[in-house]
Amino acid sequence: MNDFHRGYTWPALVISVALCFSCGDVTSNDVELSWLENHTVTINTADPAVEEPNLSALQGIIGDARIVGMGEATHGTREFWQIRQKLSRYLVENMGFTAILHEAPFPNSLYIDAYVTEGEGTALDAHQKLGYWRFQEMQELIAWIRDYNVQRDQQTPPLHYLGYDCAFRSWTHAIALIAEYLQVVDPGVVDDITARLESYTLEDARYVYGFIEARRDAYIAQSTTSEYELTLKIAEILEPAWQVWHNLLNGLPDGDVREGFNIGNVNWIIDNMLDGGKVIIWAHNAHVGNVYLDDIAGVPAQMLGSRLKEQYGEDYYIIGTEFYGGRFMAWDVCPGYFTEFTVHQAALPNQSTYSFRLMQQSAIPLFFLDLSRIDYSDEAASWLMGPWNVRMIGADYCQQNDAEYYYATSLPVHYDGIVHFEDTGPVTQITF
Repeated sequence: MNDFHRGYTWPALVISVALCFSCGDVTSNDVELSWLENHTVTINTADPAVEEPNLSALQGIIGDARIVGMGEATHGTREFWQIRQKLSRYLVENMGFTAILHEAPFPNSLYIDAYVTEGEGTALDAHQKLGYWRFQEMQELIAWIRDYNVQRDQQTPPLHYLGYDCAFRSWTHAIALIAEYLQVVDPGVVDDITARLESYTLEDARYVYGFIEARRDAYIAQSTTSEYELTLKIAEILEPAWQVWHNLLNGLPDGDVREGFNIGNVNWIIDNMLDGGKVIIWAHNAHVGNVYLDDIAGVPAQMLGSRLKEQYGEDYYIIGTEFYGGRFMAWDVCPGYFTEFTVHQAALPNQSTYSFRLMQQSAIPLFFLDLSRIDYSDEAASWLMGPWNVRMIGADYCQQNDAEYYYATSLPVHYDGIVHFEDTGPVTQITF
């Protein structure tokens, strides 16, 4: 699992966290309460199996956007997985979206895509090969995509699941896929190429990519153009995968390496595997948001969502998630504690946070608020411009240091919409 929190800090985009936590008392008023209730879309439950008539509002809100980013305030919250599946289901069934691109290793995800689109292998084996997101909620996502593809009208394009991320440490499945292809087009080189990749060096990653690239015409003649291009992409991703983890383990900036390659990977997947189709991107709030992060030693990193917004403009719609209270799974990183992946109880947000104000001014346990079409000159809505604090919990947490897991921001600047929960629960961890 990607450990988002460690190694990144949020820059003072608007105001420092410390200053925001000293804000004065916040009191609700009837005008703001009425405005919020009139502009939110009430969601009855995050359960994707329950029909939600209010989601029809997404048609007008998202409109013609080609890419929708769906974030999560923590990696280990069940409701965030559920609501993204629920919203994705609506976009797929009603608005022509044809793929979910996930914060997961690109090579490994190909096994899941083969299962959900063609029925190759089993769901359990494909999930195990993914290596990430070992949650029951991930299995539920795989099951839904497969069921959709089996039941769809054959004139309707299949729904794909693909990872876009280069931040993975194990090359096992990438090596297996490259070797499988070479066994068909050039079996005499398989042992040498496999041995090189198993040495896990930057030089050998570059050598293998150059080796395959130089034999384009010969290999395409023995296979297909799409098979060749996919294998070349798998080989290409190994260099940034090595670089990201080398930098992480040596205290060097890794954000621009990762996000810079990932934007290219997203575009390549859309153009080469999805015929330019409409896609949904699942990742942490910070990855899908229109934001920059301060990487190690304060080096700024432009995140994927900012790059997508820069490229696609209004064709990229960003949905973040936030919660008031609840539990979630994360690594325990409190000082003096043995690090383990366990259930945490979130400290309740204080009055300096968006969540505190949203809960104070609304009695709705779960709602969606479009931030992109609000008249912020309206006094009842102007408070949404902030700055206020929102959570940034990735894969680790320490309740006694809860203030470190917030950043100060203006929601409308960095997100187009927000889903807010009053209470949440943890994902269900599974083993293989």
